[in-house]
Amino acid sequence: MVKKYISGVRAVAIAGGEGRRLRPFTNEQPKALLPVGTEKKPMLEFSMQPWLKLGIGKYVFCTGYMSDMIERYFGDGSKFGINIDYSVEDARLETGGAIKRAVENEILSKDQPIIVFYCDDFVRLDPRELIKSHMVGVEKHGFKATLVATDTFRTDYGIVKAEDVDNKLKRVVGFKEKPLIKRSANVGIYCLEPEILEMLDNFQSPFKFEKVVIPELVERGLLMVFEIPWENWIPVNTDKDYEKILNISMTDFYSKVL
Repeated sequence: MVKKYISGVRAVAIAGGEGRRLRPFTNEQPKALLPVGTEKKPMLEFSMQPWLKLGIGKYVFCTGYMSDMIERYFGDGSKFGINIDYSVEDARLETGGAIKRAVENEILSKDQPIIVFYCDDFVRLDPRELIKSHMVGVEKHGFKATLVATDTFRTDYGIVKAEDVDNKLKRVVGFKEKPLIKRSANVGIYCLEPEILEMLDNFQSPFKFEKVVIPELVERGLLMVFEIPWENWIPVNTDKDYEKILNISMTDFYSKVL
């Protein structure tokens, strides 16, 4: 059953952003092609790893900014043993709008499940276990979508605990510098049943999947979570994130789980 389900899934890469927070690195090339790791291979080539490992053979790249460069590098996907179709946005559509456009242009079909991932999030997990968990949620509990999240996350700020002393005066009684918080953090990977693609018709582009669709799924009780350890996620959102990841072996990072 799992193998049959996987054979019908398409992986959708979100790779159309301008990467403004990564400038000047993205002035002359799209974020998806920024070389990462000690291997200095394109970002998107590594963020695809879990789905290549899973055996997904059909991909849709939602592109926009410098799309032609991405298409020249990845081509039709044959050099990776896969098939790649491109859905190119002429104006900024945001995540939800980009997926909706691919559906409207019939690059994505409303009758098949998809896995959505971002080109700038590196996540190591057991993709087969993710699919098995998603299928149980769908078949036994009526869920229509699965969100991958960490079991904890590290805040970027020092956390202060204070108590009142006098009017507008507080004493600091505790302080932790950038601690791990026991809350889940979304890593930007979604397993979506066809019904979710139907829902996109209700929203006007541009719209962000996380701000518009996710709250709707939560309200309707259709969303479940698949948790992974916090250290299994490396997001690249800023120039500092990018400079840090240049010193990490991405091959080693993925090999610890995959």
